[in-house]
Amino acid sequence: MLRSLICLLLVGFLQTALAQTNFEQFDYLTITEGLPHNTVFCLTQDQQGFIWAGTKDGLVRFDGYECRVFRQSGSGTSLFQGKSVHAILEDSKGNIWVGTQTEGLNLREANTGEFRNLSNELPFKPLAKKWIKHLFEDRQGRIWIGTIGAGVWCYEPKAKKMRHFDASNSLLDFNEVSNICQDSQGRIWIATSGKGIYYFDEKRIHLLHANAKNDTDFESFGKVFFNDKQGNLWVGTQGSGLYKIAKATLEIRRYAMPEGLSSNNVMGIAQATNGELLLATDGGGLNIFDPKTETISSVQYGKTLGKLNSNALLNILIDRDANVWIGTFNGGINVYKAHKTRFETFTQTGSKKGELSHRSVLSICEAKNGQIYIGTDGGGLNRFDNRLKTFTPIPNQPVGYGSVVKTIFEDSRQRLWLGYFENGLSYFEPKTQRFKHFRFNPAERTTIGGNNVWTMTEDRSGQLWVGVLGGGLARLDDIEQGKFVRFNHHPNDPHSLSSDDVMVIFAGKNDQIWVGTDTKGLNIFDSKTAKCQRFQYERENPKSLSANDIRCIFQDSKGRLWVGTESGGLNLWLGNGQFRHFTEQQGLISNAVMGIVEDKEGYLWVSTFRGVSRFEVESNQWLNFDFTKNSYLTSNQFNQATGLRSDNGVLYFGGINGLTLIRPEEVRYLKKAPELVLTDFKLFNQSVPTGKLPDGRTVLNMPLEHASEVQLSYADNVFSMGFAALDFTDPLKNQYAFQMEGFDREWRMANSDQRLVTYTNLEPDTYVFRVKGANNNGVWSKEKTLTIVISPPFWQTWWFKLVMGLLTLALARLILQIYTSRREMALKQKVLESDRAILTLTNENLAAEQAILHLQNEKLETEIQSKNTELMATAVQMAHKNEILISIVEQLEDIRNVEETEKLKRLKSLKKTIETEIEGERSWEQFTLYFDEVNQNFTTELLKKHPSLTQNDLRMCALTRLNMTNKELAAILNISVTGVEKSRYRLKKRLDLTPKDDLAAYLRGF
Repeated sequence: MLRSLICLLLVGFLQTALAQTNFEQFDYLTITEGLPHNTVFCLTQDQQGFIWAGTKDGLVRFDGYECRVFRQSGSGTSLFQGKSVHAILEDSKGNIWVGTQTEGLNLREANTGEFRNLSNELPFKPLAKKWIKHLFEDRQGRIWIGTIGAGVWCYEPKAKKMRHFDASNSLLDFNEVSNICQDSQGRIWIATSGKGIYYFDEKRIHLLHANAKNDTDFESFGKVFFNDKQGNLWVGTQGSGLYKIAKATLEIRRYAMPEGLSSNNVMGIAQATNGELLLATDGGGLNIFDPKTETISSVQYGKTLGKLNSNALLNILIDRDANVWIGTFNGGINVYKAHKTRFETFTQTGSKKGELSHRSVLSICEAKNGQIYIGTDGGGLNRFDNRLKTFTPIPNQPVGYGSVVKTIFEDSRQRLWLGYFENGLSYFEPKTQRFKHFRFNPAERTTIGGNNVWTMTEDRSGQLWVGVLGGGLARLDDIEQGKFVRFNHHPNDPHSLSSDDVMVIFAGKNDQIWVGTDTKGLNIFDSKTAKCQRFQYERENPKSLSANDIRCIFQDSKGRLWVGTESGGLNLWLGNGQFRHFTEQQGLISNAVMGIVEDKEGYLWVSTFRGVSRFEVESNQWLNFDFTKNSYLTSNQFNQATGLRSDNGVLYFGGINGLTLIRPEEVRYLKKAPELVLTDFKLFNQSVPTGKLPDGRTVLNMPLEHASEVQLSYADNVFSMGFAALDFTDPLKNQYAFQMEGFDREWRMANSDQRLVTYTNLEPDTYVFRVKGANNNGVWSKEKTLTIVISPPFWQTWWFKLVMGLLTLALARLILQIYTSRREMALKQKVLESDRAILTLTNENLAAEQAILHLQNEKLETEIQSKNTELMATAVQMAHKNEILISIVEQLEDIRNVEETEKLKRLKSLKKTIETEIEGERSWEQFTLYFDEVNQNFTTELLKKHPSLTQNDLRMCALTRLNMTNKELAAILNISVTGVEKSRYRLKKRLDLTPKDDLAAYLRGF
């Protein structure tokens, strides 16, 4: 029985220790880091990966670096309203719902990215000024709204209607609704103040009681629900502890103080990846519940850095990378980084018993009995108890310079050797706790070569070799007599040591001692021949040693020899004097390599002046760790040759600020690529909102995190883009690469403090901004792209250039025409002058010809006058005929009124007259013949151009060609003057002339 009890106590202790180890190092997000208030009521993570927090003084969106705060924007506006934020929900469509204590609901729609208060919108008006305590979306997409004092509301987005349940219209006994959830069976659970809990099955509300004897029946003002991975429902209460409700039977079980919980005020519940339930309690810190064993452990408030900074926890969130976020009362947010490697560190504070005797650790050694010895820079030798985490100074140590222990070595006889700064060499007998000292005597050649003993090793034969800074290499030949054999540098002997400033030695195979010097490179010393082979840096030889300042030499489990330098990084010995280099360019954290050890998995661990690198040789993969805020390294600067792997696999490194222990199996490595988001777009250092700007134009037509393009004008010549990789493990170690395609020729690298990139005076064009980010382990995200379209000024647009081009062509043509015209005028002038000269020479001939032409013209004029006389005679004859026809018409009118005998007589007379005139009809043909002779085939040419002309049209044209007046034409044609004018009008239309055209002038052209 006693043995079982002891075992149970031991198991409980181990579980508590494990829980405390897992959750003993937190990071903090407080008002120092940008929170508006240190009281955090609610937490959530959106689809992008941002963390949202509701505080007592506004809403916060956190990207790992900065807190963007949303709070009261002034009365009467439609923007975000309220200060104290108690509920946050991102629905399935990406909308963010925010409940406040005094200003009801706020909504950030995914397609706008801007908040607005819903107090003045239907159907949310009843919630104006209400205290919104909880928000929940069920599987049907309905939004459930729990309030303090107004019951619960259910908003149906499709119908845009609200249902209301409170104490007046349902089974609810109280109107203070603190939490809502949906279980695996589809039931909606509602938590109110008072006893019992409620669930809704789409028909009505039911009340569930915990009826166990002496049970408080969920009694509390506020409650919180949580569905675990097995489908069970957990209920945390403010005062009655924790309840578990079985999913099928609704069987209830309670967990409370003092059975295990450190507080009965359970404010938040989350489930870790290992299945444990994490309980945020008010007053009891963090409780860890193991469902398998049903045991509970707790993590409590601690005063030191990395401990939980408050026991008053209000809520808890586990993000998609398993990080744990805890909102507290007045402690801000405590964050446990699930993938952050944490090292165990020890330093000297001067306030604790069992501390290091000095903060700077110069040497570390593990004895065969498992004792860890620590040499310090002024505090002498310490023994470290890894179980108790305490240090004990070794008694009887030398005083003065003897307190600076530069190197420690245990030989094959289990003697512990100590090398000192300015105090020679000692060996320590652990059984007697006594020291034996060996010091340099310049008068005796057989003493050690100097008192600055920097390094030691033992060869295969068991002989001790000592490296002395300023004294070369020494071999201990007689421990009783304290006699040494020295090997020094001789300027005239190329086979001697390259320098007496020996920093590190290593006993290799075949009686070789590898000797690293301070500034003169590496030596391989043959202990049989006492000759050295030197290796130094050669500028022209890429396979030479990378630098001459040797600080450590190490042989790994595969027999590879590694050499660390202070300025040239790491060297791998390839044989035949050749080396392969590994530097910062390949991924090493610093080129100042101080120590090298190998863990059980074959990884090399390299300590430097800027932290520690883990190197996987076969894959050439580097993982770097350095000191930053809350990184839990004592310092980035490690001391020379202070690396050790103990028999249990723990790695020890000594630095200027203490001792660091690394357990390689606990190193966290998140291989998941981070989500890269754009966090801000600025014009002239001012953030650009979504939608229309005050000047009426739109730069962002959707929220930046969803935008693919922005539209800028040529005047927007200063713009900036912010970005972040949403990996919260160690954001300060995240790296970024970006490129403005069309401007940047290559990718540009950026650190975490360079996440806002600005471009100025880009030429109008279309650009593509590309950015990607890597987490602290070097895992890169996918590219994020944003198209930047910069429109040109109107004078650079294609249409303006086209118009200007056409105007230029027109101007060029005009100039060419002017030039051509002037040349033609000049040529005409020359021709005219030539013609004048010719005319002058031919004047006499021309005069004679003109006389002849004059006579011919006179003859022609006579003929034309004769023809015209004939034409006029024909025209007069035609007019005479018309007069006769008119007379005939008048006589016919008279005949109508006479007797028949008289009519017959008169008709015979008229017949004779008409026959006589018909005889003369041929006069028109004669007229036409004469007319064409005078006017060169006028009728023929006119018909060629206007074949549709009638005979009457041709007569009118001929008579008009003779310049007859309308009155004359009326007499000839036997029509009125008005009729002549109409005939002329119709004729012009047939000739395609306008009313304003001169008909006679046109006809004279034929």
